[in-house]
Amino acid sequence: MFKNSRIKAAPKVVRTEQAPVAKKPEPLPSKVAVSARREQQIARSNASSLRSSPAISNRSSPATSPSEDHEPSSRHLQVPKRKPTRQHSPSELPKFNESEDDEEGSTSFAQPVQKRQKQDNGGGKRQLRSRKAFSENDGGKFKMIHAAEIVATLRKPKAVADTSIEDVIVELQYPSASQRERYDLHFGKDRIDSIEEIIEIAKVVTKVYLTDEQAEPFLGQDNGKVIRELEKARNTLVKEPTQSRREDFKKAVDDYNTAIQRLIQDGALARNLDNRYDLPLRMVQLILRQVYDRAVSPDVDSLRKYDAGSDNVYGELLSPLVDRIFKETKITSDQVFVDLGSGVGNVVLQAALQVGCESWGCEMAPNASRLAKAQKKEFKARCRLWGIATGEVNLEADDFMMNEPIKDAVKRADVILVNNEVFSSELNNSLGLLFLDCKDGCKIVSLKSFVPEGHQITARNKGNPANVLDVKRHQYYRSDVSWTDAGGDYYIATKDPQRLADRP
Repeated sequence: MFKNSRIKAAPKVVRTEQAPVAKKPEPLPSKVAVSARREQQIARSNASSLRSSPAISNRSSPATSPSEDHEPSSRHLQVPKRKPTRQHSPSELPKFNESEDDEEGSTSFAQPVQKRQKQDNGGGKRQLRSRKAFSENDGGKFKMIHAAEIVATLRKPKAVADTSIEDVIVELQYPSASQRERYDLHFGKDRIDSIEEIIEIAKVVTKVYLTDEQAEPFLGQDNGKVIRELEKARNTLVKEPTQSRREDFKKAVDDYNTAIQRLIQDGALARNLDNRYDLPLRMVQLILRQVYDRAVSPDVDSLRKYDAGSDNVYGELLSPLVDRIFKETKITSDQVFVDLGSGVGNVVLQAALQVGCESWGCEMAPNASRLAKAQKKEFKARCRLWGIATGEVNLEADDFMMNEPIKDAVKRADVILVNNEVFSSELNNSLGLLFLDCKDGCKIVSLKSFVPEGHQITARNKGNPANVLDVKRHQYYRSDVSWTDAGGDYYIATKDPQRLADRP
């Protein structure tokens, strides 16, 4: 047909559309991390050059178009998502104090590559080492939630019907003079993956606490290298989960403990920590995930109980976005951070740990504030294990518009965070009035702007609280928040009364 015709048929066009996929319930953050690493270990053998991000959330998602990202996001509670990229082996990881060039020219909602460089969050004033953690005055004993305890509470009776495999408890030495943590080498769904967590801790300790010379016995692929032996024991145990293989992994952990204990007794870890004034995001995320897994995850379903349409709908800003907010606001260890509507306290704890500043949070929802209290307690224990001194943590279970300690903290605050994505207009207006008490230069980070689009100062609106706020819009990206996979906007407003003085 049309054999000698000069008319050519138009090429066929095939249009494809992507249908949304319903989300499955999220497992423990540590289980998500482990699953991602195991899948990517296979791909690693075929890839010659891969780049990792320290962010917990997945950064490999393709960018979405602006029209897709500005679709209305869900206003319902979403259990926080932590989808880690794979963790490279120690030999692949770059030094935490070395910087990389940023990728330029990207305008999508995909997460940009972050510079991995040494950040001075306190003007050189912060003391990272906890002197108490390296003291043996109290024997290094204190209350904490051991990983083995979480496994025991989550294990069902049917799961232990097979008595041929006995529990193998290993104890892990952290980089301080504190007690060891107990881990149960029991495989199970929705439990802390003891094996992977132990190996990740060993890698972080090696990179952060040791000099290159001290790290040499730990790193590399040669037999006898401490971390290599842990990984070999892990690999054989996964393939053959027998009692004998569990004992092999326990021996590898014991060898690691011996090597770390020698450095602790020599004072090397304390001296090395004294020479640092920052913590890499990867380590911050690991510690916060440990706290969350032990204090929140066993009762995370209680966070789903809220009044629809109220100001108490629960959602979280995840650690990569919080990290960028800290950098954009330039908060330092000698300043004050306040989170209004702090949920289970994740951001408050991140500020105290990563920045080292005085940190305040206020949450009125009973279940969230109860879990925040549990997190604060476990956070204190975890940081002592790691030998880290943090900023002071203050969590109030109350209405932040009525709580006097929070009002006083707002007056002193250098950075205020308010996740007002679903707040009523009445509450947002009340917050605008509250911010009049902030000191000049205070930065207010919000999901909805307190300055209306196109707002102009006029003679008629000189009493409007928005007039003293200089606001700038920023983007958040996929997996930066718990309630949506899409990107969006957030705002940083700086209190500047000079804006009114400059007007006639």
